[in-house]
Amino acid sequence: MGPHHLVRRLSIALIAALALASTQASAADCDRACLSGMLTRYIDALVAHDPSALPLTANARFTEDSHELRLGEGLWQTVTRKGDFRHDYLDTSKHVAAAHVELFEGAVPVLYSVLLHMDGEQIAGIETLVQRVTPDSRFQPTELGAPIRGMNDPVPPGEKQSRAALIATALTYADGLRVGNFTDAGTAFAEQAYRVENGVITAYEAFKIWGGQIRAINAFFATLPISTPRAWPSADPLPQR
Repeated sequence: MGPHHLVRRLSIALIAALALASTQASAADCDRACLSGMLTRYIDALVAHDPSALPLTANARFTEDSHELRLGEGLWQTVTRKGDFRHDYLDTSKHVAAAHVELFEGAVPVLYSVLLHMDGEQIAGIETLVQRVTPDSRFQPTELGAPIRGMNDPVPPGEKQSRAALIATALTYADGLRVGNFTDAGTAFAEQAYRVENGVITAYEAFKIWGGQIRAINAFFATLPISTPRAWPSADPLPQR
């Protein structure tokens, strides 16, 4: 299928790092421990089918696969348990917490991406993608039983980049997907960079970047019609309490 028919939505982690870069927070900071704990509370509430367990702002917004729903609808009604895999991506500067999580609907694995927009210590928005792995799915997860290689490696001294430089490097990857050629997009991969898509190592969308190169990528994708509008334009401000 060509790009005129389908579009692959980037992982929630990439959305957190790039598309929401202009989001402004309106309340006291939620530190890393707070952000991670809020993801745990969200996942536990989801599996328990109990959105009332979450600290929400009055007008908190929820989307699944770019469709706006009431919290408690969608996967909230069908999920049965959580799996063993979870990887968090926390951004205290922009007050967002994202994660890739393995869930289940009965025996069917669900690769779940979630992004929480925080307003202080309350959740002001929840953005999610759902990828169900059926027996006939193209990719069958094989890499979710251990930490993602390279993703947690420490950055060598002197190789850290500024926030702006990190975003610029990551955007070359998005451009490569758009044009179908990473060379033309100027995407710089480390020699041993590899990519995990839906739990499978592929040839090479959370990124580990340092020294001007992409070192590791983890992506959970949901394939949606190209006509599906993204429900969270990057210019949207956080909902206010």
